[in-house]
Amino acid sequence: MTCNPNVDRRHVLRAAAVLLAFSLAGFLAAVAFAKTPLELVRQQPKPKFRSGHTLPPLTRWGYPLPYELKIEMTENWGYALELGECPTGEAIKALDDSKSEPAKVLALCASNPKRYPLCVLTPRPFFVPKFLDQLPESAWCHDASGKRLPGYGDRLEPRALSPEAPDECFQKAGEIVGEALKAVRRKAPIAIVLNGGEYGMPVFGFGGKIWKQDPKVVKGVGIRSWSQYLGEQRARHEMPVFRAVCQQVPDRLLYIDYPFSVCQYQNHSDDWWQWEYAYRSVKAVTDMPGASLYYGDYNSGWTGSNDMLTQTLNAVGGQIELKQPLSYNWLCAGYDRAKPSTDFSDMEHYMGYLKCLYTAGTIGGVAGYFSSPKGAFGADLGDTMPSWLAQQLTLSHAHALFSHLEEFLRQGDLLPGPDMHRWSKSQPAYEFPAGDADARVLARRHRDRAEWLITAWAAGGNDREVSVEILELGTVKLLARKCGSVYRAKLQNGRAVLQLIDTNGMNPTAAL
Repeated sequence: MTCNPNVDRRHVLRAAAVLLAFSLAGFLAAVAFAKTPLELVRQQPKPKFRSGHTLPPLTRWGYPLPYELKIEMTENWGYALELGECPTGEAIKALDDSKSEPAKVLALCASNPKRYPLCVLTPRPFFVPKFLDQLPESAWCHDASGKRLPGYGDRLEPRALSPEAPDECFQKAGEIVGEALKAVRRKAPIAIVLNGGEYGMPVFGFGGKIWKQDPKVVKGVGIRSWSQYLGEQRARHEMPVFRAVCQQVPDRLLYIDYPFSVCQYQNHSDDWWQWEYAYRSVKAVTDMPGASLYYGDYNSGWTGSNDMLTQTLNAVGGQIELKQPLSYNWLCAGYDRAKPSTDFSDMEHYMGYLKCLYTAGTIGGVAGYFSSPKGAFGADLGDTMPSWLAQQLTLSHAHALFSHLEEFLRQGDLLPGPDMHRWSKSQPAYEFPAGDADARVLARRHRDRAEWLITAWAAGGNDREVSVEILELGTVKLLARKCGSVYRAKLQNGRAVLQLIDTNGMNPTAAL
């Protein structure tokens, strides 16, 4: 038998073609599977915002997003267009470079400020070594012999800024912030200003041991409590920055300074005051309360003895006493830390918590994420939605839902419920007991008509029916879901009539 070379060649070519086809198909499948964050977001159902609502846009804190993703989040998901930190000094010149991303962001905002509301971050001079080196010696803590005391445990800053530091230190910081805001404002209007804080003088829990060694600080405290003294000093330190914001951005929607709110840990333990700035004093240097509400950070998550909603309502109760029932909070459902398996919430429970949070009086928030994923925020993700992105979209859906219910936030009141708060015994719990520790129910009443907004959340366990009694409305049965259930209620012929608003719990505006 002889070999036909032409036949053999055809078999080889056919086999090669088949292999190439499979390889090409595999390559195309891999390419199709690899998606950028922008592509993933565009595949998701978009929230429906009420036309003409006045809730402030959402914002974000963390590593920067890709430019196109920023635009997508602004155009379709209710977020402000983020510039990042305002440039200072020579860096301001970059705003005139039309090819730079900051210049593109500002040009887009200037073209249509209502569609592209701008969010900026204030510079923080107290993180800049050159700025710190120029401060007078009186800015730092000293012991009785005049020797400088060590820093507050920060290896990058071996000096401890004194609560008694002279006004000139903070006036210089205010001038730097004002110059930066002015440079941006020349290019485009600014809607929201965020100050990340965490600089200068810390809370007593971090600085108390040092301050007690400084005779000047001890004398400054006098007969006041440390809590009152430090609150007043922190307000003095922040006032020049606040004045700069007011001067340069008088038409802003919001200025939020981190983390200024009534302490969510108040009365939880004897030393709770050591971990806050007394809000009665510092509320003068921020437009609205903004609590730090991070899943798993100094709380037991959604359930347990130190759960996030109990903390949240602890702060809300104090803010209601101070005639500040609305808030704009710093939010996070988890980020990479020591234990990935417990660092993150699932999005169903996060949605349920957010519905409770809005019912309690929040009108927006900062979506925070404090670690950088592999490849940063622009890397291809495949078909897997990472937590950092899912958190932003979940917050957006909750925000959109309450854009339709805004009148209950602005013309309604959070109802106190029959019990006092678990820790702050002098203020109401601001929720209604359902006979189930992990089923949480909050309610607001409209001030102008007999109508209620009620939210039921299964913070732990399966979705289930619960009953609560609300003054004037009577006993109502509610479905407490992991993703939360939001009802409108009214009286009809003396009976409570309820309407479930968010029939699709995770896409709550789908039917609106």
